[in-house]
Amino acid sequence: MKSLLTVSLYFFISAFLFSCAFAPVNTQFEKAGTLKKNNVELAGSFTSYYIVGDGYAKTNNNIGFRVGYGISDRFDLKLRYERLMMGSDAKSDDIYDGEFKGVNYISVVPKIAIVPKKLSFLVPVSHYSYKVDMDSVKSKVSLNSVAPQLIYTFTNAKNKFDFSIGLKADCFFGDDGAGMLLGATIGAGFSSDLNKWALRPEIGVTNLTYGCFLSYGLGLQLMIPKKKQTKSK
Repeated sequence: MKSLLTVSLYFFISAFLFSCAFAPVNTQFEKAGTLKKNNVELAGSFTSYYIVGDGYAKTNNNIGFRVGYGISDRFDLKLRYERLMMGSDAKSDDIYDGEFKGVNYISVVPKIAIVPKKLSFLVPVSHYSYKVDMDSVKSKVSLNSVAPQLIYTFTNAKNKFDFSIGLKADCFFGDDGAGMLLGATIGAGFSSDLNKWALRPEIGVTNLTYGCFLSYGLGLQLMIPKKKQTKSK
């Protein structure tokens, strides 16, 4: 288990990403449909990430929150935060010589409908940051990413179920260089009315040189419609 994690991390680090055993955020818990003008979205999620090659190891668990606003019927703007917490297998690996508590992830997510309700284009602009204490020396590390992605969604006629496929290219850059990872997600939405709320399970994969990151999680999405103006008599 440790050899898999250490070898895989070597190639992960060589791509100028994290200097720790964390998988980057891949899941979206999204559909192609936009919020529509002046509507608000509130969402939360939990995700587990694994690194897979000759075996597998758990790298991190994420807790996330998101708020979105419909700028127009075809354009949303969202703000997302996730806390990446070390997984059980990463904790047991001997690459950790110091105190390490986790990673903060914050992302601004513009979303544009190409084909309303069916196909959308997202460009999350994100920032990762964390602190590490090695031999009583504390340091701060940060990393940025831009991740253009497409989401296609099929929705049933009763608007109670949808199925989405997402493709992304995650471009990382920081003081130590730049790199890119390709990812994909498959998700679904279950609800009595998808315009009001949805429970969203999702699985994802991020390609590495030798192996991949796998993720699975569950999100809850709530839509708050704009207040209707009352006509004055």
